[in-house]
Amino acid sequence: MALDISSIQAQPKALLEMARQASASQENQAKAAAARKLESLANELTQAEAMTSRRLSFSFNQKLDEVVVKVIDSDTDKVVREIPAVELQHVYERIREVVGILFDRQA
Repeated sequence: MALDISSIQAQPKALLEMARQASASQENQAKAAAARKLESLANELTQAEAMTSRRLSFSFNQKLDEVVVKVIDSDTDKVVREIPAVELQHVYERIREVVGILFDRQA
């Protein structure tokens, strides 16, 4: 699942509606507050992205339960930077696997 800021900029009303639907469907107040913060952050990033020749792409790494951000050059469509770096993502995944094996063997 990836969210490309350049597509959000073209349809800000659709983003707001998606965020409202997401916050309405949340079961508790903490998740609704997080959805509002995400909506605010997306709006700020859209404004910042409009001032540069780069765009941001967000995806969710399910193995890490972490958001991954890619900075993409709009002119060449090449990934300039990925946060966290791909190598670190692989290291984190491997550490989780090893920790999982360790606890499975001890249990």
